[in-house]
Amino acid sequence: MRAYKYQPLQTHLQKRRGRPEMLSFEQIEEIIGRELPRSAEVHRSFWANDNKDYHSHARSWMGAGYRVAYVDREEKVVRFERTR
Repeated sequence: MRAYKYQPLQTHLQKRRGRPEMLSFEQIEEIIGRELPRSAEVHRSFWANDNKDYHSHARSWMGAGYRVAYVDREEKVVRFERTR
């Protein structure tokens, strides 16, 4: 079975133990060890809190108990907050 590419992001957020975190796209790329797809910059829906089967990126933060609370695609930053 192939390890899914966003697992390192889930692990990173789990280590935060519920503390919110603002990450740049570049920091996320460092965490996952690869570039984010172009859709992360182009489509707001990439950052939707939607864990459907084909959204492994959203499953990573939601699996850690987080949600995207804020995203600025121009500034290339995302704020993750604990789900309630």
